Amino acid sequence: MNRLLAGTVRFLNGLLGIILVIAGAVVGTAFSHAFGFVLGGLLGLILAAIVCGFLALVIEIRSELVRIREALERTDPHPGQTPTE
Repeated sequence: MNRLLAGTVRFLNGLLGIILVIAGAVVGTAFSHAFGFVLGGLLGLILAAIVCGFLALVIEIRSELVRIREALERTDPHPGQTPTE
């Protein structure tokens, strides 16, 4: 279930980035046709980079933690037990 949610968040993060850039361009067009479109698109891109970049960082940290846990489980088949002789 966690993997499904993480995959969904990853997809929605990309979609959110596209929406932010398009929304910035549309809002910029309302102020000035050509220049506003470009400026709004750039501001939308900056906002998308900040917001989606933070979410991507959190997603990547989660992926790394999963890889670390899997590597530890491969090297220690019985976690929590002390080796006996």
